[in-house]
Amino acid sequence: MPDFSRIGMINDGVQNEPNRQSPPPRGFFRSQIRAPCALIRNLPTRDQGIAMAFIEALALQHRKLTLEKKRLRKRINRMQRRLTTVSRDLHILGSHPGEWIELGISDFARIPDCMMPVLDLAGQGVQVFCSPGGFA
Repeated sequence: MPDFSRIGMINDGVQNEPNRQSPPPRGFFRSQIRAPCALIRNLPTRDQGIAMAFIEALALQHRKLTLEKKRLRKRINRMQRRLTTVSRDLHILGSHPGEWIELGISDFARIPDCMMPVLDLAGQGVQVFCSPGGFA
């Protein structure tokens, strides 16, 4: 009789049969492939082996895709954190020069001493800058 527990097959369709399986060991990777054992148990022995090989191939593919999904989720999370960082940096770089010191633009480049008085005036609301797009 094939060992249905190692691929996580279910006993749907088997009536009046108590569940005698102990819980799987910790860390046991149980597949979510649902295949009724009763259908395979009623097959001839030779066909049981063929059917089990088929179900095991499905379970293997399920495990591969599950692991790939986990890796992709980790990568998506990492990329979302990076996107947040880049968005914050773009906000700082696109901010009004009067807010540069407060927002920490010096993390990108050191503010020259000769620009500090101009930035202080801009921080006080004095219009000291050219029209937008003055940089080329």
